[in-house]
Amino acid sequence: MNLLKRDYIIREPLLISMLVLLTILFSALTHAYSAAYDRRRISLGQEWYAKGKQELKNSRPATAVDDFRTALVYDPGSWDFSTHLADALMQAGHDDQAANYYLGLWQRSPGNGPVNLQLARLSARKGDTVSAERYFNGAIFGDWPQDSATNRRAATLELINFYLERGDTGHAESELMIVSDNLPEDPQLHNLVAGLFGRVGDEPRALAQYRQVLQLVPQNLPALLGAGEASFRIGDYRAAEGYLTRALHVDDSNDSAKNLLAVVQSVLAINPYERGISEAEKIKRTLLLFDVAGKRLQSCGSGASSIPPYLERWKQLTSMANPHFLKQHPEETETLIDFAVSAEKVAESQCSEPTSNDAALLAIARQREMEAR
Repeated sequence: MNLLKRDYIIREPLLISMLVLLTILFSALTHAYSAAYDRRRISLGQEWYAKGKQELKNSRPATAVDDFRTALVYDPGSWDFSTHLADALMQAGHDDQAANYYLGLWQRSPGNGPVNLQLARLSARKGDTVSAERYFNGAIFGDWPQDSATNRRAATLELINFYLERGDTGHAESELMIVSDNLPEDPQLHNLVAGLFGRVGDEPRALAQYRQVLQLVPQNLPALLGAGEASFRIGDYRAAEGYLTRALHVDDSNDSAKNLLAVVQSVLAINPYERGISEAEKIKRTLLLFDVAGKRLQSCGSGASSIPPYLERWKQLTSMANPHFLKQHPEETETLIDFAVSAEKVAESQCSEPTSNDAALLAIARQREMEAR
């Protein structure tokens, strides 16, 4: 008995040691196999992910969708795989599926700037104004992996265009005022913002942006043209003439600058309301306006149904259209001017392209209407 007991005492630790060693061995083998499998799984996921990115680069989003879906089989929790799949679905026109993926990503990270921006774009496509605004603001104030200031500004500009496409100039202008206060010294950005101010009808702020460009690059053609047009719409014709003349020094073949400069110079020559001119000069310019309107009516031809009554009225008024009569009856200058404006407005919708003098007469009328408001 003692012998058997002693033998058991010796073998028991040995057996336990062997079992422990076997357990360690199998555990190591299992871990090694698992690690090898994980490496292979990750490698396959990356391979499909790389294929998908290449398909997107080659403008084949439908094929990229399949590649990214396969990549997600190997790594279902990958943020990059999911975002690229959503991007590919969006580019392939599968907006609803893309929105589902983006919403899943948004739930994981509500403050993610890129995800909010894509959701804003999808909401805008659907016409969901409320959601689009919410997600645009999420992109503007959200987190960006890099170039946060640049990306937030770009998101703001997209929001502004979103408002403009819907005719919401009030909200667009409010956002523009914010973004214009934080612009870097980038001529292209200032020109862009100036153009947007022009679209909302805020010509003074548009002009201020163009002037900032010209401080940075004095010969910048888009800024010179934009400043000339903004000054023209404001009614500062002398400034408009200066900017447009400078624009033609940069590019003397620019037809847009040539045409607008011709109108501006016509305004300066025939505007009877220009400050500082004498009574005789006002009479002279009034007669020029009346003559411009008459020539316009005569050039319209018989095809314009509304023209004959105006042409008849023009003939009746010619009796007072002379310097001697107007000097004795200066109040009648307004009668001639009002008629010329009315005639030009009718001719504008029924006759051929106006001359620079015709366009100048209409510009003078618009300026007077703006000042009267």
